[in-house]
Amino acid sequence: MKTWTVEVAGRPWTVEEGQQWVVTGPAESGKTWLATRLAAQFPDEAALVTVGRQAAQAGGDWAAARWHTSVGYESKTVDEALTYEAVNDISPFEVRDPEPKRRAAFARLREWAVEALALGPLLGRLTLQLSNGEQRRLMVARAVLRMTPLVVLDDPFAGLDPVMQRRFRETLGALAGQGRTLVLTTRNEDEIPPCVTHRLWLRAGSIARQGAFRAVGTPPGLMAVGKNPPPLATPEVLRVRDLHYAVEGRDLFGGLDWEVHAGERWLVVGPNGSGKSTLLSLIVGDCPMAYACDILRFGERLGPGVPLWALRSRMAVVSPEMQAYADPSQTVEALIHSGLFDREGARKRPTPAQRKRAVALATALGLHERLKNPVGTLSDGLVRLALVVRALTPGPDLLLLDELCMNLEDDERKRLLRLLGRLLDETPALTVLCVAHRPDHVPPGFDRVLRLGGNDHA
Repeated sequence: MKTWTVEVAGRPWTVEEGQQWVVTGPAESGKTWLATRLAAQFPDEAALVTVGRQAAQAGGDWAAARWHTSVGYESKTVDEALTYEAVNDISPFEVRDPEPKRRAAFARLREWAVEALALGPLLGRLTLQLSNGEQRRLMVARAVLRMTPLVVLDDPFAGLDPVMQRRFRETLGALAGQGRTLVLTTRNEDEIPPCVTHRLWLRAGSIARQGAFRAVGTPPGLMAVGKNPPPLATPEVLRVRDLHYAVEGRDLFGGLDWEVHAGERWLVVGPNGSGKSTLLSLIVGDCPMAYACDILRFGERLGPGVPLWALRSRMAVVSPEMQAYADPSQTVEALIHSGLFDREGARKRPTPAQRKRAVALATALGLHERLKNPVGTLSDGLVRLALVVRALTPGPDLLLLDELCMNLEDDERKRLLRLLGRLLDETPALTVLCVAHRPDHVPPGFDRVLRLGGNDHA
């Protein structure tokens, strides 16, 4: 029987062939470090999927960590990213054995993986056009297609919509049934799939306990969508008219009409790839197509005489993309104050009041002792909290939250939602749009819902 052993703070941890492990623990307990260490120690026998800066902390380089986030920078399609050569990093100039049996097995496994992970409709899409959830599914498929006996998945459910989360749980069970050994980390108890047989609890980089385990959680259901109440009797903050946005011939929005008034709190939901993040990027002006769309922000449309930064100075964003490309060498304090700019887009020095507000927010989120630390030394969860402080410090009129609680441990999530609940109560005029897949990732007070896309994965 094959085994894989890694030392954790001087104590051995052994994974036996056929076991299915879940690794859990509080913030900064070392889950991602352990996942990447296991894969690095057995590079020919383990395939790894991880996302974000913690991959760099665990021993890889920063560029590699960013590569994991975007599935490569080359202009290749999903179909091309799933070829035998791409998955196995084979140079087209390399002379090697034709490997007919292995290629035939790869072809059969690829057909299964494409179906299991709902990648068929994405095969013609460029990898850089994929949503966060779609990227993660592609990364899992590539790991599976390496045909290694051990598959290591770091927080694999993050960014997946509820339908895909349930489908992915079934996929993991099928992989275990095929004889693959799985090691996965997770932040949510209800994400642990039924196929898991053993659990490792970490605390502060060491083993707290380990042993046999039987999963009992169930994934969260789709969020209920009720009838939206009438608009508040407040000024219009956002108006979208006849919005179209084509991706590989598919119109994401199909002529969306939408109005948002000051003080409203909107939840934006839909399956992976339905355009949630794209909609936020159009609103904030990050996407060049924003100039071609009929979108009024605070009564003005981007174009001649209406500079982007005059509107951007009234908006603040928290998103996975901002986290992926945050400079790891800057301090947490510098990251927080990088959100201050004037109507022309020039950086502004924080005022004493803004410094005081930033410190108060950082203290409430447990970051006050990390303000002088480089961003690259923080866990993904703490970086996400720092980005929230960055967004709140200027006192925006419109706040856009894309996957707000992604990367957060349970205690971090509860602390953040309590803080946001209090701030939203204190600032009734603040307008907030929030993209989320889980009901426990939504701050209190959201009573309006915009649903994009369909309800399943064709």
